[in-house]
Amino acid sequence: MKNKLIVIGLLSVMTFGISACGNKNAADGEHGTQTVAETGTSEEAESIGQTQAGEEGTLILNAEPVSDREDYVGLQDLDIDEYVTLNDYKNMEVTAYKPGTSDEDIEQYIDNQMLKGYITDRKVANGDVVNIDYEGKKDGVAFAGGTASGADLEIGSGSFIEGFEEGLIGVMPGDTVDLDLTFPEGYPEESLAGQPVVFTVTVNGISETMEYANATDADLARLGLSYENKEALWVAAKAEVEKNAQEAFESSKTSAILNQILSESTIKSVPEYLVEEQIQGFEIYMDSMCQMYYGMEFEQYLKDVEQKSFADFEAEIRPDCETTVKQYLISEALARAENIEITDELIREFAEKDIEGYDGYTVESYLDEVGYTTYRMFVLQEKLVERLNEIITVEPTSEQ
Repeated sequence: MKNKLIVIGLLSVMTFGISACGNKNAADGEHGTQTVAETGTSEEAESIGQTQAGEEGTLILNAEPVSDREDYVGLQDLDIDEYVTLNDYKNMEVTAYKPGTSDEDIEQYIDNQMLKGYITDRKVANGDVVNIDYEGKKDGVAFAGGTASGADLEIGSGSFIEGFEEGLIGVMPGDTVDLDLTFPEGYPEESLAGQPVVFTVTVNGISETMEYANATDADLARLGLSYENKEALWVAAKAEVEKNAQEAFESSKTSAILNQILSESTIKSVPEYLVEEQIQGFEIYMDSMCQMYYGMEFEQYLKDVEQKSFADFEAEIRPDCETTVKQYLISEALARAENIEITDELIREFAEKDIEGYDGYTVESYLDEVGYTTYRMFVLQEKLVERLNEIITVEPTSEQ
């Protein structure tokens, strides 16, 4: 299972990490973007659909790999100008959201994130949120699911079985108590239903929060916080808020750049076989998931669980797969415009890093399972994002 997870992680990620529906223009025919039918390739699509799917529909995953077809042309070998016209991306005016770092933002961060601690100078009362360690035993033996450390529990919430929360009222933080309790007769776990048990519980502290405006230096000490005074707390919070704001800006920069390129560029046509390759890859991914988690092949899963035909499934995922191919085409065009070369050596270097610590994979078997086109595009986009962030200036904005 461990081996499959890294493959599944790659196959389940669409390009750029942006939503397929996040760019209406690139997907819905505006700015010159067209569907397969609109570009005069509908006959080809229909023919392939009939031979691969038949009248009732059959999974493309059961056919030969699309990349093994004699007439297959990889993205790297396409005459990309026939498919894509890029916008003037180097001269774009791009803005991206950056969270605020005003005094008000800092104080709000302190109130929400930093003025939380545990007091230890009074007994537990009803309504308190306590931090506890506990272990439950039946006949002197710990039972599954009955042990935890550092758990927060609101006294009086009814989250635990009867008597548990009530038994902690009056306990001082730092003390440990044994609670003799009985699980209710209708408890879902049959082995515990109606059974007497003993919970050994240690109360670590009583949770307390407060607002910065009303807090004192003594309050910080009482909550067990490490700051010497309110000024030191403010300095630490300011640094954290500014760091978080910059990280959020760096992330939104990439999305803003890519979304704008996608929305302003033109897709002239979409090779149908590349769409089929995406469909096939997703079906292979779904087949792996179904066998891993449900113990059945995807064919059986569709029939028994989803109650839909193969043709229905493929029709549902086709729009997203078409959008992915459009993004691939634009990525390829950008990489060539920026002279970014994705060599086999570079692809192997990336793959070797991916499979470190995972048994059962060679670079060849990994690339074969992920799919060369998919993995090459993953590497290309990693390098492309680096380049675009270097050459395109993005101005911060407070508007999301």
